[in-house]
Amino acid sequence: MRAPLALSAAKPLVLGLPEKFCHNVYAEPNPTDPQRPMVLMETPGSLQRNDFAGACRGMWQADGHASGKVLLGQGTTLSTFNPGDNTVSSLTGSIAGTDRGDCAFTETEAMFLFNGQPYISDGTYIRRADDGVLDDPNLVIGSTTTNVATGAFDYSINGVTFSKTAVVAGTAPGNDAVPLGLYGAVALDIDSAGTITAIEAPANATGYASASLAAAALPTVLTTRVRIGYVTASKSDGVFTFGTTALNAANTTVAYTDGPVNTGYTELLADHGQTAFTSVAALGQRFLLTYGSRFCFTDVLDGFATTSLSYYTAESSPDALIAGRVISNVYYLFGTRTIEPWVQTGDADDPFAVQEGLIQQTGCINRDSIVEADNTLFFVDDAFNPCRLESGSSTIINPQDPWMTDLLQDAGASGIIGLAYEDRAHSFVGWRTASGCVFHDVLTKTLHTRGTLNTDTWRYTAIVEASGRVFVCDATGQFDELGRDYLSESMANVSTMGTEIQRLMTAILPTQSGRMAIKTVKVEGAKGIGLSSGQGSDPIISMRQSKNGGNTWTSWMDRKLGAIGVYDQRSIWRRRGRARDQGIMFQFRKSDPVRGAYTGVVVNEDTLS
Repeated sequence: MRAPLALSAAKPLVLGLPEKFCHNVYAEPNPTDPQRPMVLMETPGSLQRNDFAGACRGMWQADGHASGKVLLGQGTTLSTFNPGDNTVSSLTGSIAGTDRGDCAFTETEAMFLFNGQPYISDGTYIRRADDGVLDDPNLVIGSTTTNVATGAFDYSINGVTFSKTAVVAGTAPGNDAVPLGLYGAVALDIDSAGTITAIEAPANATGYASASLAAAALPTVLTTRVRIGYVTASKSDGVFTFGTTALNAANTTVAYTDGPVNTGYTELLADHGQTAFTSVAALGQRFLLTYGSRFCFTDVLDGFATTSLSYYTAESSPDALIAGRVISNVYYLFGTRTIEPWVQTGDADDPFAVQEGLIQQTGCINRDSIVEADNTLFFVDDAFNPCRLESGSSTIINPQDPWMTDLLQDAGASGIIGLAYEDRAHSFVGWRTASGCVFHDVLTKTLHTRGTLNTDTWRYTAIVEASGRVFVCDATGQFDELGRDYLSESMANVSTMGTEIQRLMTAILPTQSGRMAIKTVKVEGAKGIGLSSGQGSDPIISMRQSKNGGNTWTSWMDRKLGAIGVYDQRSIWRRRGRARDQGIMFQFRKSDPVRGAYTGVVVNEDTLS
């Protein structure tokens, strides 16, 4: 007879009932064997790729941004990992705070939230989205007519406000000579010390065909400075030399363009009595940010540009917004009590509208529990149930397994992190807490737990896919690659073992009348899987059993899985006593670094001595 292997993890509702272990193993369809339609496979190990200096604050990736590199917030740095050559670098600029970040991408930019404030990246730098001049700097000709004068103004760099008094005489705009009839451009940038620096367009010496082309060629402003504005100039009867030719000389065409006043984000927060944004998403090439019970939006393809009027208020309920997420061109506003879907209207002045008939009376417990997988969103609702978002409703994915809800509730809203990745046909959706980590497999609708040896949970707190590979990072900044070929956790290299991965699985033989004798117990599965040398050259699997629902256990007993090539190895335990009214539970444990698979447990069918 067969004692079925548990294919989904389950904890008892009350003390005295059995627990099913699927720990670091998961169910896989086994179509080549109709007698054993499912097999337990081992979860992947990991290989070290880098050890970052700061704690991981989140990982993100988009193929069209930063050349497809993985972006990793750690400490005060936004680091990058290039999956093409496994090299590490970082973006220019710094980030504030220690919280977990959030990110969204448009065609040309990424927006991040750190410390509740938005940051913009073009793939080479990262800087606060509210950096810039805070009032009009009024660029004009200086009292020294070759210079550019500025009025008094305030400006912000990295969230700090500075003031600059008027420079009436003006600042010399460099010394480039622009050929007759062509255009040149010079920008004026200011740093935190109040020093104004002239930044020249790179081809002023050969000239540009128009003022707009000259302005477009100006270098990107450094993250340690703010652009006050720029000047374009041309002379129709000779060379125009910046710093030498008077800006009001005869036959010159000079234009002054002030830097845009950037107070939109500050005004949006202040108007709603908020101090921080809570999430960011992107739809229609605009960024959308939640704060309080509102969400705001930016200009198209310009994350620096928003206004005090560019916002909407959640309509169905006055609940606070937890986060906004986009799936299939619908922006879902997750509140504490409701979920509202918003769509684009096509009206540039009123770009979004709520879908009234599809509002759900379900809340969300925290932003970081929301993950995208299987063309939808998974999240933890306001009652700590893990859910799958569907049109007009959300389905609890584990109504028959309330222990998962208990795990999440014990962690509390701030202690839940959602994780998701794909592997072959599987979409794994997981939630990690300090006391446990459980994954839902969309393919098989089963649950399994993951954990790091001698800890309460899995070490990794962030996961991202890039270039067909899966990368993970933990709270210390250890950045690893997840993969089936890696036989332990956080291996230093492919031949040096890391932390052992302990696999636990359960088989249960139901109640048997007459106190049936258990003569033999045999594990079926892959055999002869030993390594050529070292640990795992003669791998073992251990078994213990319980006759009272898992309240007490025998000691562990070891059996071999087979050295390399020993494919007929039998893993059998004999003379295991008699089954009682509660049946009998078998628990198996394996930690040798060999890749195993388990098809079943057979009882009393192998009587060879």
